[in-house]
Amino acid sequence: MSAALQLVLSTLLAASPAACSWAHPGANPYRGDPAHALADFDLPEATRAKLRTMMAAHGYTDVATITRDDIVGARSYTDLREMHSGGGRMCHGSVDRSAWSAKRRERGLVYCADDACVIVPTICNNVSLVSREPARVAPSDDGPIDIEPAAGPPATPAGTPPDAISPQDFIAAPGGGSGLPDTPDSPGGGEVLVSGGGPVSGGGLCCEVGPGIPVGPGEPGGPGGPLVNSPPAIPEAPTWTLLLAGLALTFGCRARRR
Repeated sequence: MSAALQLVLSTLLAASPAACSWAHPGANPYRGDPAHALADFDLPEATRAKLRTMMAAHGYTDVATITRDDIVGARSYTDLREMHSGGGRMCHGSVDRSAWSAKRRERGLVYCADDACVIVPTICNNVSLVSREPARVAPSDDGPIDIEPAAGPPATPAGTPPDAISPQDFIAAPGGGSGLPDTPDSPGGGEVLVSGGGPVSGGGLCCEVGPGIPVGPGEPGGPGGPLVNSPPAIPEAPTWTLLLAGLALTFGCRARRR
C-alpha cells in the first residue's frame, strides 16, 4: 500500500466517529491537553472559557465514581457522551459501558460551569460531556405534627346514668376513678360508705364488699344499688371469763367425785 493511500485511510479513520463503546478503560487514553478537547464540544463560548480556566487550574467541582450503571459524586450525573480517546478519535453520541463488570469503579473529575459539565476519568483522561441531575430536596419538617390520643378507654361524658356503664368500664375508668358523675352517695367524688365495710375513696374503685372485691354500679353495695347488710358480728369472750369458766368446771368435777 502506497504512503499516500495510508495517509488517506488514517485521515478518514481519525475524522470518522469511533464506536461508542467504552469496554476497556485505560486501553486507549487521551494524550492531549484535556482543556483543548473543549473545542470539539458544542458549548457557548463563555461557558467554554470558564471550563478551560477551571481545568487549567485543576479546579474541579466534584469527584464522581463511574460504574456500569451510575455516575455519582456529591451529585448524580447521566448521559456520558462525546468521549475523546487516543489517536485523535472522538465518540459522537452516548458512551456504552455495558461491558463493564458490576464491581468496576473508575474515578472522574467533574468540571461544571453554567449548565454544562465535563468529566475527565483519571485512568485515561478521556474527556467527555455529562449531564448533572437536579439536586434532591430533603422533605420539609415544617408540616403539622400528628399527635395520637393517649391510650385507654375514653372518659365517660358528664350526666351519663349509672345503668349505662358496664362494670368493666367502671373498673377501667381513666385515672383509677369510677368514671361516674357525682351522686348523693358520693358527692364530689368523696368517700362512699358501704354497710359491712369501711369508707372507700371515690377516686379509686368504688364500693368494696369484702377485701379486694370491686362492685359495679347497680349491684348490691355499688352506686345506685342496695346497701349490703353484713351479718351481726359475734363478740369474743374476754380472757378472764374463760378463766372463771374453767375453774368452775374443775371444782364441779371434784364435787361430783366426792
